[in-house]
Amino acid sequence: MKSIVLFSAFFLMGTVVFAQEGFKGEHFIEVTGTAKQELEPNEIYLSVQLREFEENRDKVMLEKLDKDFWDAIKNAGIDKKNVTLANAGSQIGKLGRKDKDAFREKTYQVKLTSAAELSKFLEKIEPVKTNLVSITKLGHTDLEKIKLDLKVKALQAAKAKADVMVKAIGAETGKPLMIREFDNYYQPMDMTANVMVRQAYNQAGLENQAEEDPTAFRKITLQAQVTAQFEIK
Repeated sequence: MKSIVLFSAFFLMGTVVFAQEGFKGEHFIEVTGTAKQELEPNEIYLSVQLREFEENRDKVMLEKLDKDFWDAIKNAGIDKKNVTLANAGSQIGKLGRKDKDAFREKTYQVKLTSAAELSKFLEKIEPVKTNLVSITKLGHTDLEKIKLDLKVKALQAAKAKADVMVKAIGAETGKPLMIREFDNYYQPMDMTANVMVRQAYNQAGLENQAEEDPTAFRKITLQAQVTAQFEIK
């Protein structure tokens, strides 16, 4: 008999706790706020590939291409510390060729700070017979600070939405019960990583020019989203 009473008391206590938790869920409102901003990138990374090729049956040597590249860097006013060697090697143009006929190549990474600087660099690099010049990455030096500011604005937007909705039913919002944040960072890699800015010579030695304006890339888009629960008073 004693054991039956204890079991019943335990069952009753569990039921009360469940009911309290379910009742608590009726006294808050959950809303989502967003904030968005576009940035002009001030970190622009270029990949510049130099590759030997044949012109009028003579090979244009990598040493000459390299000298022409550094002359363009100097004429564009770019600090040498913003230029790093990304890759160096050789590639055989046709299967079965001897090593002496292999085309050597070298790839540099160039860091620029504005679209204007990019435009000037492309002007100076134009006479250089590069194999490929492409934008590989866009960034901003204050990216993390701006993202944090956007989260604050998104939270404020969520609170304003909650105030309007709760006021419509004759109540007021109280203290926040939960805040959950999300990041959305849109870097237009589909446009910058794969779209050619300028390709002077392909494997056949024929000149190609990109039709698009290379400096007209899209801005970086940042978006913050915050979901919050506020007590209803």
